[in-house]
Amino acid sequence: MNLETLLRARTPIGLSDIDSVALMDRFDEKFMVPNAWLPDVLQDLATHQILTIQGEVTTRYNNLYFDTDENACLEAHTRGRSQRMKIRIRHYANTDVAFLEVKVRDVHGKTAKHRQIRDHGSAWDAPLTERERDFLASLVPFSFDLKPVLQSRFERFTLAELHEGERVTFDQHLEFCQPGSRDWVRPAAHVAIVEWKQGIVNHQGTLIQAFRRQPTRRGPLGRSLRLSKYILGRHSLQPSLPLRTYKAALRDVHRAELLAANPTFAPERLLQ
Repeated sequence: MNLETLLRARTPIGLSDIDSVALMDRFDEKFMVPNAWLPDVLQDLATHQILTIQGEVTTRYNNLYFDTDENACLEAHTRGRSQRMKIRIRHYANTDVAFLEVKVRDVHGKTAKHRQIRDHGSAWDAPLTERERDFLASLVPFSFDLKPVLQSRFERFTLAELHEGERVTFDQHLEFCQPGSRDWVRPAAHVAIVEWKQGIVNHQGTLIQAFRRQPTRRGPLGRSLRLSKYILGRHSLQPSLPLRTYKAALRDVHRAELLAANPTFAPERLLQ
């Protein structure tokens, strides 16, 4: 049974239903899994419902990230600072709604998201308005030096377990380009990035068990990944950036993609 059929067979929930697990203040954990695993993983998450918007079970996301000429956001991540942030515009293509967002990770590893809806009368990636600049100034010390540095897009489907208070997102077909360019790159074409969002951390949940049951689990596949799509995108477009902190994680992305693209080909060097 294909992925689309499995998703549509699941109990749908709407945006209003998912409010209880919106988790604007949450713990996040990421994984990379082969696209080929997804039907089995879905069947293991039997009690999770599918977010459905206007009859669609997947949503196209467009993103525009901001940073300074000195890469203040990137530097905070690279240097492992206890408090760091991402600033972006996120556009939901299904509903044509866009938000300006600031994600702040605190010293305890908890992420808080602050956002403001954009003017519906403008293009989703239109220049920031004065109101939006004021919003950024209230949250970001270097807000007036921000400029677009990365554009990304992907397809997402979202599962929610309302009783457990958790949400799991699955991102596929991830692509990056420089703002204003149309030269897209796909560093992870054969894998999905899975984000597990919880209000209270549970390291033995059904998602982890679903990964562990996969017979082709090896190397970095199905294991926790400490790397954001933002970092992956910046590296994919500018490999010369000094991202030593993420050297091991970026290597894991490369290994995961090779293993997912060639599941029967696993030389020892890929597994180490």
